[in-house]
Amino acid sequence: MITLRNRFIIINQFKVTMENIENLSLKMDRNAQVISILSRNAEVWNKVTKFQAAVDQLNSNQKKLVDLNGLFVKDISAFEKVKDDLRKELESRTIAVVRIMQVFAHDKKIGKLQRKLYDLTYEYVQNCLDLELINISKKMFLIANKFGGYALTFKRKIKSALNPDKLKATRKFETQFGLNYEMINNLEDAILRFIKAMLLYKVEMDEKEKIALNMKEINKKTKKLLTNKIDRLVFMFENENPGFYEEYNELRQDHHYKQVIETINQETDFQELLRDEKSLGETK
Repeated sequence: MITLRNRFIIINQFKVTMENIENLSLKMDRNAQVISILSRNAEVWNKVTKFQAAVDQLNSNQKKLVDLNGLFVKDISAFEKVKDDLRKELESRTIAVVRIMQVFAHDKKIGKLQRKLYDLTYEYVQNCLDLELINISKKMFLIANKFGGYALTFKRKIKSALNPDKLKATRKFETQFGLNYEMINNLEDAILRFIKAMLLYKVEMDEKEKIALNMKEINKKTKKLLTNKIDRLVFMFENENPGFYEEYNELRQDHHYKQVIETINQETDFQELLRDEKSLGETK
């Protein structure tokens, strides 16, 4: 059970960085076009073992990217909305306590408290990061309880109830400044509910980040497979099947094909290119 009484939950700061999937989606579309050209011309290259293996790997990579992309675009707006709504509630309850304690610090001329609360404007609370908002709310929870004299644990509630002077002081504080136990309790509840919603949202975002990084890695291997293997293998058919060669060339020339042309002279021996290799850019 998460509780703010006696011990505050400590949440490590996290930063979710999302890969730009739009560019990756464009690359997937281009991969699909490459696969389409290869499929239509399978009779040209399917007797070349290394070419067949490379195309099989390309198809496998593309399927993985498509499947992962389907998971990546999962709608998590419901989690985000719950978090955002609870954040607004927490902002409102926090700033209400802040203003009361600012008035209290001013009236009682408590300079240290005044300085501590000086920068806590509504705009600041509204624009701070989620974890900072939790820390601010936690701080206000403690400050309000300290100066308001509210008993939070069952043991202290019993002790306070048996102490008329303590009860009188607390009621006086409520009367003068408007802070009551219900406000403190509501602030605590708002903090806990926001933490829960924030963590649920983080789980979803972390999963998206994991998928995005996986997609990025597969795309990197696919790029290497196309540039270092399939693009070069296609050159075998420049004279034998110029129609296939030119169609493939036209599609690829805007991307890595110029790099292939610049380095193709290094691959003068196609038998060397077709030799068995330990790895063909397989994905895990």
